[in-house]
Amino acid sequence: MQIRMMQNGQPKWKPEFLGQVNMHIFEDWCGGSVDQLRKNEMFPEFPHSRTTIRRLAVHSGGESYGLRIFGYINPRKSGEYIFAIASDDNSEFWLSSDESIKNIKLMAFLGKAGNEWAVPGEYDKFASQTSEPVKLSKKQRYYFEIIYKQNEEMDHLELAWRLNKEDSDFEVITAEYLSLYSDESSAMAVESHIIPHTAASQRLRPDPDSKPDTDMVKEDPRDISYKIPQLPESHLKNVFPKCFSYPIYIYENSTINRYDGVRHVRYTSVYPNDYTRLTNENKKAQICFYQKDKAYEQGGGFHPYMKLEENGDEEPKINQPNWQQVINVKPVNFHSMQSNIAVDNCKRAGNIIMYQKDVMPVIKAFRNQLKLDIKTRDLVLKKVMNVEKKTKAGVGSRYLLEMKMEDKEGKTVLISKYFYTTSSQINSGLPGLCIPTDFTWNPKAMVNVILTVKNQGKWVMYFIREMEKVYQVTGDKNFNVIITDFKSSDIDIEKELKNAKIPSYQFKSLDGNFGKSYGIQAGIDLVKDDNSILLLCDLHIHFPPSILDQVRKHSILGKAVYAPIVMRLECGATVKAPTGFWETEGYGLLGIYKSDMVQVGGMNFNDYKEAWGGEDWELLDRIVIHKLEVERLHVRNFLHFYHSKRGMWNAE
Repeated sequence: MQIRMMQNGQPKWKPEFLGQVNMHIFEDWCGGSVDQLRKNEMFPEFPHSRTTIRRLAVHSGGESYGLRIFGYINPRKSGEYIFAIASDDNSEFWLSSDESIKNIKLMAFLGKAGNEWAVPGEYDKFASQTSEPVKLSKKQRYYFEIIYKQNEEMDHLELAWRLNKEDSDFEVITAEYLSLYSDESSAMAVESHIIPHTAASQRLRPDPDSKPDTDMVKEDPRDISYKIPQLPESHLKNVFPKCFSYPIYIYENSTINRYDGVRHVRYTSVYPNDYTRLTNENKKAQICFYQKDKAYEQGGGFHPYMKLEENGDEEPKINQPNWQQVINVKPVNFHSMQSNIAVDNCKRAGNIIMYQKDVMPVIKAFRNQLKLDIKTRDLVLKKVMNVEKKTKAGVGSRYLLEMKMEDKEGKTVLISKYFYTTSSQINSGLPGLCIPTDFTWNPKAMVNVILTVKNQGKWVMYFIREMEKVYQVTGDKNFNVIITDFKSSDIDIEKELKNAKIPSYQFKSLDGNFGKSYGIQAGIDLVKDDNSILLLCDLHIHFPPSILDQVRKHSILGKAVYAPIVMRLECGATVKAPTGFWETEGYGLLGIYKSDMVQVGGMNFNDYKEAWGGEDWELLDRIVIHKLEVERLHVRNFLHFYHSKRGMWNAE
């Protein structure tokens, strides 16, 4: 589409623009405040739909949506005007002093918290609904914007005006006073360059000086461990004894019932607390976390955790609180009480956290062994970054130890390696640690991020920007973006990939109806290096910059695949204020070496042709039957945005 631009970057106004204004619709977003709309990852560049309206009054009968209405007001008479806005829920009216988008100011608004509203035509409920008088000239066009957010129940929005005279009444602004900002009738969904960026539409970003309220989004050393250079392998040669790995959780039988593999996956325990437990949820939502403890279930709530001691006082009278009761409590650690079953059932529990007393003997054994070798004796342990553990009863444990060290020259280095212990390796109360020769991770392995799509242009753009962000933050060149596309009509994906700031990409156009399994396999087939990692991916995902590092650490050639757990955000939740639940049942996001994927047989696109759902569990069955372990962890800041199935490939 060709759009002629003025010198200031705005589309050139044309007489045929008269009679209507632009309207962008953002669906599937909860909350009633305009600021909540501004937190939407799609706002303002990727509306669900674009249309035009001929008067500044809207009622769709919908819920959980937001609007951005913009264009020009063309007065027919010069004079002082007063504007008024009414809506359910919140709304804002912005007006420029001329036709420039740079000169807009907030003139009137209804509400800020999201629970304020007015009935249609009620312009005097709040003082903020009416503007101060403003002089307008009939010889001038004035750029304006309306931002509106609807949550639930009745929706409506009206912008009215009147001359600043005692005998004038407010009237809704109609077509003869309106004109478009730009003609978007032939624009593709992802053409964001024609969308004006103004003070009114600027995405709401958190104050950089403010501290997040949610523990999970606060910086954790594990989030940035990839920035620390690793200690050269030569420094650890002969420091720890070598050993062969032993399987922790593998399936022993030679056959398996369909979709039974999920029952044979075990979660990894971590230390220190990574705050993946969703403690910011309301009490009712997270109570299931406590219900997995016998004392809570059998004792009737939290009373068993308190011990009431007699104090010899008289029985208190009715309506006088028992303030003098002596109460005693003991420390409790619900994190480490959680079993695999409990984590599956309570989708707000997060990772199983190890006791400090169970981790410290391993750390001490690690430090003692370093001091025995001349190459490592001067290394100083600065911080225990991360410890992960899986145990096989009666056999031993596997640890991933990540230690921030300082060498004798004062340089910071990272040791990130797998260690094994056996039940027989106990010396002076400390476990013996050995480095497995066949269970190691490759920090330089190529990661191929694979996505298959059709007609989800705005989310494809978001995905590409997420990949750009990962590259910008990490500088990691060892990853490749692969997108297979079933002839999308709303985006030129190959063009967008070519223009993206990512280290490498591959693209393949596919014919026929959308088939998720077939599309993923087509992407897998583009990877020729069997010693590279495949990351089977999905849309609507926010990726932490550490995701590539995570995938490499937990995808072990010939031994293990990685199934990171994503957090599903509820409607209206954001990256900075995440609420929702962990998707413990999904295995569609998977890290696996190409050679291992070939071994298990690839994607099953015979049984899963055009429909999808269940293909991830079926793939997991074959992974389990081929004796590959499944590393399963809740990943901080790994988020799946809420969305409806409107426009999706399997929607009606």
